[in-house]
Amino acid sequence: MISRRGFLGAAASAAAVVGFDPFGHRWVTEAEAATRPSFSDVPPLDGELAVDPAARQAVATDLGNIVHRQPRAVLRPGSARDIATMIRFCSAHGIPVSTRGQAHTTYGQGVSGGLVIEMRHLRRIRSLDGRYAEVDAGIHWKDLATAAYEQSPRLTPPVLTGYTGLTVGGTLSVGGIGGIVGGLRTGLQVDHVRELEVVTGTGSIRRCSRQQQPDLFDAVLGGLGQCGVITKAVIELVPAPERARNFVLQYSENAPFFRDLRLLIDRAGVDHVYAEFTAPDPTPVYRIHATAFYDPPATPDDAAILAGLTTEPVVEDTPYLDYVLTIDRLIDMLRETENWDRLVKPWYDVWLPDSTIEEYLAELLPTLTPRDIGTYGAGLIYPQRRDLATRPAPRRPEPDGSPFVYVVDINTVSSTPGPDPEFSAEMLERNKRLYAHARQSYGAVLYPIGSVPFTARDWHDHYGDAWPAFHAAKRRYDPAGVLTPGPGIFRQD
Repeated sequence: MISRRGFLGAAASAAAVVGFDPFGHRWVTEAEAATRPSFSDVPPLDGELAVDPAARQAVATDLGNIVHRQPRAVLRPGSARDIATMIRFCSAHGIPVSTRGQAHTTYGQGVSGGLVIEMRHLRRIRSLDGRYAEVDAGIHWKDLATAAYEQSPRLTPPVLTGYTGLTVGGTLSVGGIGGIVGGLRTGLQVDHVRELEVVTGTGSIRRCSRQQQPDLFDAVLGGLGQCGVITKAVIELVPAPERARNFVLQYSENAPFFRDLRLLIDRAGVDHVYAEFTAPDPTPVYRIHATAFYDPPATPDDAAILAGLTTEPVVEDTPYLDYVLTIDRLIDMLRETENWDRLVKPWYDVWLPDSTIEEYLAELLPTLTPRDIGTYGAGLIYPQRRDLATRPAPRRPEPDGSPFVYVVDINTVSSTPGPDPEFSAEMLERNKRLYAHARQSYGAVLYPIGSVPFTARDWHDHYGDAWPAFHAAKRRYDPAGVLTPGPGIFRQD
C-alpha cells in the first residue's frame, strides 16, 4: 500500500510525487515541495504515480510508432479506486487522461500529454463459472481463454480477436472483431458483455448493463474511451470445442475467391472464416481460412463443407487452444526476431457492405505494391453477420439487404524499425486517400484502430445520426472533456 506521495521508478532513484502545480502545470516531487509552497496535494493511492523519464517514455507511443507524445505522469493503479481518484484530480485541474492496455492502436489513440493509466496492472480473473467470467479490464484475452478452457467442462469466450494478447478493456472500447473465433455465429466482443464496472470522467465508479444505466453501457462499449474507463467486465462464456479443423484455400482471381467466400460464410458446419490478400506479384493472391470446431469422436463433414468450391484446400487439424493462439505465436516470433514493437504500422481498417466489397477489392488490389503491405504486414478480410452485432458501436455500413458486412484491413508494416517520418507521412496520405474514396464510392465506414487522420468534422460525419446521443453522453459523463483526447473526436478544429 502506498501513501498519497506514491513512488516513482526504481526505489534507489525514486522521487515521491506530492502534488500538482496548476500554475506551472507540472507535478511536484517531494524534493521540490519546499520551493513550491502552493500546489494541490496528490490524493492517497493504492498504486504508483510515476513521473520519471523512463516511465513516461515507455508509454509515449503505441503499436503504430507514428504518433509520439510523452505524458506528464503515468498511473500504475492498484485498484479501480485509484483510477477514480486520479480522474477526479485530473478533471479538477484540466489534465487530459488516457488509458493504455496493450496500446494496439496505431495512430496515437491512447497517448496523452497528461496522465496515462496503465491498465495492465489490473489483470485478475475475479470469478469464472459455467456462464460468465468477471475480469479486470487489464487481463489479456488469451489468459481468460486459457483459464476458461481449463474448467470442467471446457469453456471459451464466444468471440476472440486474431491476436489474443490484447486486453479485455481495450478491445471492448473499440468493438472486438471475431478474428479467430466468432463473427459468423456470435457477433462482436461487445455483444457478449453482461455488465461493466466503469469510471466516468467525473471520477464516479458505476456498474452498468443493458438494464442498469444503459446509456452509459452503450456509450462505453465501442465508445473509444470517450465517456468512461472500463475497469471490470462480466463476459459471457460458452462451451469450448476440443479441436479445430482449418481449411486453407488459395486463389489468384477475384471472382472465384468471392464466390467461394460467400458459400463458406453461409455454410452449415463452418464456424469461422477469415481471408488474407497480398499485393500483385504479378497478380494478387487471396487465401481463405475456413474453420470447423468439433469434439471427437465426431468429426466435421469435410465433403459437405467443401462441396461446390473451386479449389482444393490444405487441411490443418489442431487442438482448440493451439488454434486460438496461432497469431500470438507469430507475433511473439516477430517480436523476438524482427523487432516487431518498433516497426512502423500505418494500418488502414474499414467496414464495407457486402454489395460493394467485391468491386472495391477488384479496384484496390491492383493499385497496391509490396511496400503498401510490407514483408511482415497482412491484408485481411473478416466477414461478420449483421444481425448479431447488437450494440450501437462500433459504427457499421448502412444495410444493403445482405446478412453480412466485412472488415478490410491493410496492416502495413515497415521493413525497418522506426520512427520513419517519411514512410509514415506517405502511408498516412495513402490512408486518407483510400478512405475518402472508399467512403464516397463504396459506403465504407472507419473501424477506428488504424491510422486514418480524422478532423472533428470527420468524426461528426462518422457517427451520423448517432452523434447527438454520443455527444450528450460525453457531456454527461465527461463534462470536463479530459478522457482520451488522442482520437480528437470532440476537439475544436
